[in-house]
Amino acid sequence: MFALRNLLWEKRIGINNTMVALSLAAISASFVYSPITHSTAAQERPKSSGSTPVTLEATVTGPLGKKVEPVYATVETQPVVSTGDAADDPAIWIHPEDPALSTIIGTNKQAGISVYDLSGKEIQFIKAGQINNADIRRGFKLGGEEIALVTGGNRANNTIVGYKVNPRTRLLEDVMARKVTTLQIYGTCMYRSPKTGKTHYFATSKTGNVEQWELFDNGSGKVDAKKVRAFKVGGIVEGCVADDELGHVYISEELVGLWKYNAEPDADTSRKQVDKVAGGNLVADVEGVTIAYGPNGTGYLIVSSQGNHTYVVYKREGDNEYVKTFRVSPRDGVDGSEETDGIDVFVGNLGPQFPHGVFVAHDGYNDKGNQNFKLVPLERILPVPAARADR
Repeated sequence: MFALRNLLWEKRIGINNTMVALSLAAISASFVYSPITHSTAAQERPKSSGSTPVTLEATVTGPLGKKVEPVYATVETQPVVSTGDAADDPAIWIHPEDPALSTIIGTNKQAGISVYDLSGKEIQFIKAGQINNADIRRGFKLGGEEIALVTGGNRANNTIVGYKVNPRTRLLEDVMARKVTTLQIYGTCMYRSPKTGKTHYFATSKTGNVEQWELFDNGSGKVDAKKVRAFKVGGIVEGCVADDELGHVYISEELVGLWKYNAEPDADTSRKQVDKVAGGNLVADVEGVTIAYGPNGTGYLIVSSQGNHTYVVYKREGDNEYVKTFRVSPRDGVDGSEETDGIDVFVGNLGPQFPHGVFVAHDGYNDKGNQNFKLVPLERILPVPAARADR
């Protein structure tokens, strides 16, 4: 199915757009009934430059016959500057004084990293290399102050990138002490240990190997890192997210499912499978993962089920019980999101546009140009727990 869809994209120039849209709709409808397994999933797949929108109104049930709920974005960011498969992963920065001035930090894995305001306007672009994933932690101690630290992985040279958010300008400023080289990087996420307070960086790879690095002030107000752990998940791994309270790290094995590990650097590598592709609620590729924090260890875990263009929700606590599946559909001039790589979520007041929080998803098929990110008011997806603002 992916091969046929890719062929359609490659031949889209000179073909009637209506015929292409009809063909894609027919292909997409088949996702409802048969999970995708394919040997080429590890490869970078051609994605939309925006000429033909893809909508999945036919996707009403997931692979186990469970209902897929439609939700609707109210804001979309400006498209990234690069054509093809470029945008990837968002991270949400919370303004310390006025939540309405918070920003979305989004990666462009062909060129760098962007910052958008909550209306979707790009306010900064840094040409920094092939930045694939982004994550953020507030309260990182650097140069005698506490900063919001943003990290990512540069696939061009397999190095850690690190920025602080200037709260006055809302822009990113480079804070790395040196080029820190990791394994051949594919995805990244961050973790702050509830045991030690130390901040860590996970790097994932197409080989299934994972590295964990401790981030620290080098004594001169710059961020350095040292490797503290390495282990192998199995096949291709990219998406990951860490729970800073419960001490877990969730890792997406793209063709297999979602795993939960202990996130502490001295932990063993025992694990639990949260969900799976074959016989589960997920359709390969399993991609981005994020956590909606609630009070007292509650909340929700959300994962991108890329193969059927949906998002699967689980309880954050306990054994991560399945909750529901939803998709982002088009409405009121904002198209849906499909073929999603990275996602992020924040629970709490972000001003009048997002009074209860926001869910942000990469859109692999944007109808207004190159790829971008869609913003959904959180109350359209989840019940609203107590506000959190400590990330």
